[in-house]
Amino acid sequence: MASVVIMPKQGQSVESCILTEFKKNKGDKVAVGDILFAYETDKASFEEEAKVEGEVLAVLYNEGDEIPVLAIVNEVYFRMAYDYDTLFSQFKRKLNEKVSALVDGTYNLGSFSEFGLRRRLSEEAQDLAVKMLKERNAEFKDSKFVGTSNVYLAKKYGVTPVGTMAHEWIMCSGQGNHKHNPAYSNWYALDAWVKEYGILNGTALTDTITTDCFLKDFQLTYATLFSGVRHDSGDPYVWGEKMLSHYAKLGIDPMTKTLLFSDSLDFERASALYAYFKDKARVAFGIGTYISNDTDVPPLNIVMKVTKCNGQDVAKISDVEGKGMCKNADYVDYLNRCIKWRMENDCHRQL
Repeated sequence: MASVVIMPKQGQSVESCILTEFKKNKGDKVAVGDILFAYETDKASFEEEAKVEGEVLAVLYNEGDEIPVLAIVNEVYFRMAYDYDTLFSQFKRKLNEKVSALVDGTYNLGSFSEFGLRRRLSEEAQDLAVKMLKERNAEFKDSKFVGTSNVYLAKKYGVTPVGTMAHEWIMCSGQGNHKHNPAYSNWYALDAWVKEYGILNGTALTDTITTDCFLKDFQLTYATLFSGVRHDSGDPYVWGEKMLSHYAKLGIDPMTKTLLFSDSLDFERASALYAYFKDKARVAFGIGTYISNDTDVPPLNIVMKVTKCNGQDVAKISDVEGKGMCKNADYVDYLNRCIKWRMENDCHRQL
């Protein structure tokens, strides 16, 4: 049985590695402990040892390539579990149908970006999707393709690299030091972010330890300095109305702020959300799997979240059961109790 070698993750801040040299090539015999390849991050250089013996069956990247951490998991799975050529033909057919639906106005999304790197069918599939959306963009009736979260493809096709802060940022900066009360995770994260970026803060992520707790800290200063907020769990309509109400209470015109939706979207859901919110706020979408891995077989649901920082447990709670992440149930209970106490007792209004 083949063993897949995945680019290791070297630290919580490392999003990609550069493959510098192959020590073994396709067809070479490998013994346990042999060096397979060398790679580097922005901090150091490393070598990867073989964990099993055998023969190199395939090499999916070239020397000098930048490898997105864990992005290869999807591609290897679909190439080994299915006939890849058949899947890619299905992907191209569905991609053409999506583009046609944007051109004829079946779906009207306003501004949207491609967010499908980790769940893409393959490198060539994501490349084709970004390329086609860029080339046909001017034909879309009431939709505008803004960019992609894949920085390489953004550079290749001259579109905007789009992204927000990650859950890991709030988990680590807010919970990585257990001297801090984890119910204030968002405050620590937002404070550090603003100190780094000043007035160029982009979009804030709301659901790491629930949006209700986030709003305790997202008061006038941060609500003014951030250009908008991102939805990633729970009912999007309830969340959107909650954010509109919050901005209004702070005296901020919601039409000056962006509601970015990114949770399990397809064009039909996004089009409905756009129609509902477009006259209430600026609306944008980050659409992942539906663009980068839509075939006739179900996609994988894979995520990567930090579970420890500085040797200590951290957790994501989310706005809905099933999207939380932590290996220590006792820590989750502690975090929930901290949040509950704060929500019931902390009446201080941050400015």
